[in-house]
Amino acid sequence: MHWGPMVIESLLFNSFENAGNVYTGYWYRTETLTGKWWDRYIASAAEWRWDRWSDNNPALDDYVGHPMMGAITNSIWIQNDPKGMTLDFQNDRAYWHSRMRALAWSTFYSFEWKLGPLGEASIGHNGDHYFYDKGVLTNETGWVELVTTPLGGFGWTIAEDYLDKHVVTKLEDKSHNPILLTMANFLTPARGFANILRFRPPWYRDSRIVKANSFFSDAGEGVTASTAEAMRYASRHHDSGAEAYLAEVEPAPVATAPPNWQGPGGKHEFGAWWGISAMSGHIWGYAGDVKYMPIDLRYSYELYRHHQSWTLRYSPEMTALAMLDWPTPNTTSTGTLFNQRKRVYGSGLSPVGFQADFLPLHRVQPFFSTDGGFIYFSDRVLSPQGSQFMYTIDYGTGVNIFHHKNQAITIGYRYQHLSNANISQHNPGTDANTFYVGVSRFKTKGDQRTERDLR
Repeated sequence: MHWGPMVIESLLFNSFENAGNVYTGYWYRTETLTGKWWDRYIASAAEWRWDRWSDNNPALDDYVGHPMMGAITNSIWIQNDPKGMTLDFQNDRAYWHSRMRALAWSTFYSFEWKLGPLGEASIGHNGDHYFYDKGVLTNETGWVELVTTPLGGFGWTIAEDYLDKHVVTKLEDKSHNPILLTMANFLTPARGFANILRFRPPWYRDSRIVKANSFFSDAGEGVTASTAEAMRYASRHHDSGAEAYLAEVEPAPVATAPPNWQGPGGKHEFGAWWGISAMSGHIWGYAGDVKYMPIDLRYSYELYRHHQSWTLRYSPEMTALAMLDWPTPNTTSTGTLFNQRKRVYGSGLSPVGFQADFLPLHRVQPFFSTDGGFIYFSDRVLSPQGSQFMYTIDYGTGVNIFHHKNQAITIGYRYQHLSNANISQHNPGTDANTFYVGVSRFKTKGDQRTERDLR
């Protein structure tokens, strides 16, 4: 079992789920930050209602969303299980044994999500307090999701395996367009999402090569038919000589650097990043207690390379979705002052962007960046007299970590200023301390420079 990648992908999925709860739920944020965190976590687990089936959540959550969650955790296990990753749907011992192992992992993950320190008992403190929801007094706990997540996910996984073998494979033969391949994988959404968690395209398969007219699928990526057959043979027959058999069927390739090798990365970069700012700065803007959460798509192009020391890239970005959340003081009829919060969403562009990467021949490359542009929000921002249109400028630093010659994970920080530049009656402005993570894919095709050119 490939434990390291499996645990990392599971933690990424867990972070995605927690971020979704915190991003969309005001009460998740409030409850998590109120009181003594550890005491409330213990109380949340202790007050679980073991005598009830229903947790009073919508049926769509209990009987659709959670089975899909179980199917995703199943897929994470399967794609890291050498005895199961290449097995297609088939009624034999090897297939069912591999899926039952995945069910065991999904059951563990389900209990951790509901009762563990990385789930809803700790982030949101579900269980330690009762409240009225649509006239029903509840603490939103019960057996239902502990059962439907693993068992519903098991059925979902079997259905996806069947569709993948009998439907998706036929659609793959009809077109190599990446958009159409992605649409075909809506038939197997859990497997597609699990692929993304390991930085593969949704159509990637361990059991076969799926050809796509995209640089996201490099030539030779994926196992060949002979390798897949060897892995199936080893998993079904539990052959102790599987390694020798595999080596005989397909010798290991010799790693050689192409003549135009210039380190990891490439001329063109396509990527995306997600960030969050829970604390306002005050260098330029003065509005405080503002929460900011952007999701950006980025492209960069290498403009200049200074030998082996650093590179300069033009790096425009598109803010696909940005959330801004700030307090709005209110006074009750009794004169008591209390704070509500208002949230708006927006999208925008940052056409002016540059990034300096250092140590371009290394797997770990630090960088400095700056971007400028605008975001248009769904309502006036930070003030009733404010503007929906906000200019943005940021300065930041971070590091690209290449786990593949053309794929990188980014961890970074940006100090971002948002202001309407006095185009409305009021311009409070705000500064965001944004910490972010991202993924990027680089394209090297067409780059004819050689290692000698870098000296």
